[in-house]
Amino acid sequence: MLDFHIPTLDDKKWIDGIFDGTEYYGCFCTFATLWLWKERYFTEVAQLDDVLLTRGLDEEKNIYYMYPMGRSYDIRRIITALRENAAGYGAKMLIYCAEEWQCRELDEAFPGEFQFSEQRGDFDYIYRSDNLIHLSGKKFHAKRNHISKFMRNYPDWKYEDITTDNISECIDFSHKWLQRAVAGIDEEEKYELSMENSAITLSLRHFEELGMVGGILRVGDRITAMTIGEAINSRVFVTHFEKADTDYDDAYPMINNQFAINRLAGYEYINREEDMDKEGLRKAKLSYHPDILLKKFLIEDISGNI
Repeated sequence: MLDFHIPTLDDKKWIDGIFDGTEYYGCFCTFATLWLWKERYFTEVAQLDDVLLTRGLDEEKNIYYMYPMGRSYDIRRIITALRENAAGYGAKMLIYCAEEWQCRELDEAFPGEFQFSEQRGDFDYIYRSDNLIHLSGKKFHAKRNHISKFMRNYPDWKYEDITTDNISECIDFSHKWLQRAVAGIDEEEKYELSMENSAITLSLRHFEELGMVGGILRVGDRITAMTIGEAINSRVFVTHFEKADTDYDDAYPMINNQFAINRLAGYEYINREEDMDKEGLRKAKLSYHPDILLKKFLIEDISGNI
């Protein structure tokens, strides 16, 4: 029987050990992602044969699982265990955010027993770090112009790494950003932004424990933008959060570029996560010309094995 439980900071060591040596690119492939969003998605984790298993609840309160993660595993044994776990709740097994190779692996192990549906809003936007650092060539001309404009308009700007010395300021900045953002929006959007702010606050309060890396942009003494992320592995960094004060024109492209310059040159790729089917977010992420759109799929068990 699988022993699912709500993740705690004590789980970080064994979960990091499972990810160690893997070459995942997806934004879900870190302990912090699971832990920071555990209240939003009712996340639980379990270990079986040195494999990380994750389950949660979707918007309709259906149980779902993430694809098993680890260096090696017996996929038939793992899936059988997940099917049994779902059946204990009278449910069919659903797997969210599976990648193409995982769909192929599952279809080969269980031919015809699963249905695969592409979920465009869950695609990860992954960029070459060199592109976000240098913004070279015609396709980044507009981005370079935005950055030049910011530098002209705010000559007293400066970039800083997030450290224990400025974390309290960052938490305050995030709360103030939320207060402004929720004005005039519906309750569902307010809830989502509130949960995100909770995750940001947790990431800052446990910044060093989680292995987070972040940067801020100041104009004078005032924080005008902030970004936070972490390494997935030695090749891929994931940016979890990026917030800017929109009273300062072009602060978003400026913090994006400055963080990449100052902290991300050692990585080959930067994962800037999904767009959640939001038109404005999709347009913004596409404007940086991702090198990889990491496709994600919903997997449904159509075998009748419940």
